[in-house]
Amino acid sequence: MLDLTTEPWVTLRVTVPAEEADLAAGVLWSAGVAGIEERSVAVPCPTTEGSCVQLWAGTTAELAPEALRALDGRWSADVVPVEDDAWLDAWKAYARPWRAGSRLVVVPAWQDAPAWVGVDDVVVHLDPGRAFGSGAHATTRLCMGELEAQVAPGARVLDVGCGSGVLAVAAALLGADEVVAVDIDPEAHRATTANAAENDVADRVRVVRPSLAEVTGEFTVVVANIGAATLTALAPMVVARTAPGGTVVLSGLLQDQVDLVTAAFEAEGAQLATTAADGEWRALVVRCA
Repeated sequence: MLDLTTEPWVTLRVTVPAEEADLAAGVLWSAGVAGIEERSVAVPCPTTEGSCVQLWAGTTAELAPEALRALDGRWSADVVPVEDDAWLDAWKAYARPWRAGSRLVVVPAWQDAPAWVGVDDVVVHLDPGRAFGSGAHATTRLCMGELEAQVAPGARVLDVGCGSGVLAVAAALLGADEVVAVDIDPEAHRATTANAAENDVADRVRVVRPSLAEVTGEFTVVVANIGAATLTALAPMVVARTAPGGTVVLSGLLQDQVDLVTAAFEAEGAQLATTAADGEWRALVVRCA
């Protein structure tokens, strides 16, 4: 067995039915892996008669046990060492522009905007670097769709767990006067700062590290795409930083986690307004009194 105490970076090799690849990748992202590559492989599929793929997820050795626990034995997984971390950029060759909501389009920063982008679309140029969040996960799409509906010109927005900065940058491009982005990961600080500059909104996006407790003031819109357990724990601080009548957009959770997260925010005086779905993933919009 690989000795995780001697390895700075490792790869989690997860074998999943092809139709469950997005779900398994979401679980891995939520556990904090740094990058995922999907590989088509000729391997037996232990849980179905259909075809299987392998997800190669890179993470620090320190976080690997947590990621394995998140998989909860649902899929076959093992841990292998890596020679270096150059593979973390291999996924970029497969990145494609994608749409969220009706107007937001995320374009990899190393690519040109595609011809199908309309004159009224809002384009976010994104390079996540090594930060959490390539921007393409279902929960990110859900959050961006809700931001499109909630962020009006002049809004003050707080992005909790900003990762690559895709949500913070999108909020600024949608017209927010000020966006404060917070994350405990130094890579998230770097990536968000760089992506704000790339999209010419550096004057309106301010990155704070490392704690939400250090954020002051009230915000008209708060967005947090960080997993059910963390959302539940942060509910008091999130609601306290939302202006009266303000909106909180929450994602990173599955259908069976909706009640838990909703209860945590209702205990702080917020009320669930709407729920959006993308496959098994959910986003909640709550209003604060």
